[in-house]
Amino acid sequence: MLPEHTEDLGGITAVLVDAVREYRCPGCDAVETEIPDMQGLVRSVALLRALFPYQLTGGDLRLMRRALDMNQKEFAEAMELTPETMNRWERGGGAGGATEKLLRHNVCALLHRFVPAIDYDPAQITKMAIKKLPEGAVMPPIKVRRVVMKRDHHREDAWDTLCEAA
Repeated sequence: MLPEHTEDLGGITAVLVDAVREYRCPGCDAVETEIPDMQGLVRSVALLRALFPYQLTGGDLRLMRRALDMNQKEFAEAMELTPETMNRWERGGGAGGATEKLLRHNVCALLHRFVPAIDYDPAQITKMAIKKLPEGAVMPPIKVRRVVMKRDHHREDAWDTLCEAA
């Protein structure tokens, strides 16, 4: 098990702690990594990103859509947007203001049932003051680890936040 592994999830960087296995071929020294429950990881990181008060980017929106297993048209319909608006936002325009808060609420509400380890309080988004990242800055990595939860009398693995982005 690697102590840390950095993974780019389509524009959002996640640091996975004590969760990734690395296999090395003794013959050719090729390295292969195994990330457990990739869809669960994508859903967790998308939910966490929605809770961080930095303006969403096109990459953030694509990850959120991917976490919901939706294509651009399906996501636009679910959010009651035109496909053209969604396409423009994903290419870099972003939503902004009250529209962005509503989008965050919708995404968190749809994802929260898949991500039981992460606390989600809708008031967190309602009270959020969304900030722009400074010019040239990138969203800090989101640090997560695998946890085992007890639910309905059985154990279930889940991704949990280890350290919020600054």
